[in-house]
Amino acid sequence: MSHEIKMSVDEMVSFLKYIEKIITELEVNMKPAIENLNNIQFYLDGKAKKNMGSYTDANNRMLELNNLYSRAFSVVNGIMNSMIEEDEALATEIAKGLGLIEE
Repeated sequence: MSHEIKMSVDEMVSFLKYIEKIITELEVNMKPAIENLNNIQFYLDGKAKKNMGSYTDANNRMLELNNLYSRAFSVVNGIMNSMIEEDEALATEIAKGLGLIEE
């Protein structure tokens, strides 16, 4: 039985663009909002800490999302770059074989 991995360039590009939008959304909207929440005097004074329990941990977890999406972007981008390099190498070999470029 033969196993093949099929990749759609359009899907990968679409995926990269989608991840970029998410990262931008997290950077532009979520990160400043969480930083503002963390600086509310009510929480800084500790008046709500016993009621909120894991409030800070939850906010930190939300901030970790950006790192996870950034890593996902790096992996997919790395795959795309590898595909481009392989494609260029293959194109060069074909061109050499056809005598279109000198070896």
